[in-house]
Amino acid sequence: MKINKINLRNYGVIIGFIVLCAIISIASPAFLTTRNILNLLRQSAVVGVLSAGMTLIIISGNFDISVGYICGCAGAIAAVLLNKGVPFLIMILAVIGFGVLVGTVSGFAVSKLAIPSMIATLGMGQVVNGALLLITGGYPISIDNPVMSFIGKDSFLGIPVPIYLFIIAILIVNFILLKTVLGRHIYSVGGNDETSRLSGIRVDLVKIITFIISSVLAALSGIILTARVGTATATAGTGYELDAIAAVVIGGTCVSGGEGNAWKTIIGVLFMSVISNSFNLLEVHVYFQYVLKGLIILIAVGFDSYNRKRAAAN
Repeated sequence: MKINKINLRNYGVIIGFIVLCAIISIASPAFLTTRNILNLLRQSAVVGVLSAGMTLIIISGNFDISVGYICGCAGAIAAVLLNKGVPFLIMILAVIGFGVLVGTVSGFAVSKLAIPSMIATLGMGQVVNGALLLITGGYPISIDNPVMSFIGKDSFLGIPVPIYLFIIAILIVNFILLKTVLGRHIYSVGGNDETSRLSGIRVDLVKIITFIISSVLAALSGIILTARVGTATATAGTGYELDAIAAVVIGGTCVSGGEGNAWKTIIGVLFMSVISNSFNLLEVHVYFQYVLKGLIILIAVGFDSYNRKRAAAN
């Protein structure tokens, strides 16, 4: 009986995902078409890269609600630089530098100033959003670049290029978590930062590095988003932080930190993408998507908290 409970906990998300896909395929025959599946995968890549970084953040016991704004602003920076003739590689380095800067500030605010991560990243998000509005002037910035077109719209071996970038991001996060000292320290800090500090772990540095990695991945996701739609807008990336948080939590990462799995985040990302895609196919108003996403986060977090209370009681 105990084994069955463990299996249900480990594979419940996968089972739920399969059941969800089956229900939607019955409600909308267009769901399982090759065109729609490829479109779904392409759309999931941006949130997927964001979620890879968010996995590290939540495991460390924090949240980062600025990643959606970072994504949008980074996409605008990429568009402006490429339109001015800046080489693609230089643009990539500039975007990464932007991510490092934002992540460093957020990490410093959380670790050194002891500002709660939700508040620190809320403030940072508004700063970045202001920068995005200044860059775009509130107007779309179109871009025509062959490399960006390849990244956003082409496929390799029948699979959209953005999906490869999503998988690379997951592989990097998985390697950090399982194969590096930093990964072990992230788990430790998320479990109990004070105990980690007493055991000699440089807790502040771990938090700063974690925010930097998350911000860099968010910035790179902005390039993917701009490449996919061919335009940078003042509202790009808005709300993506909620999708990322929901995907990570659905994937089984503990919201209080210390536990999580990068691979299961993939299922969480696909889960959220399937919901959005099915709403579009069924012509359900977009506003209901926000309601459902909010409910999903509440249910997932509530379920996690309930399980933890039961475990503590036993």
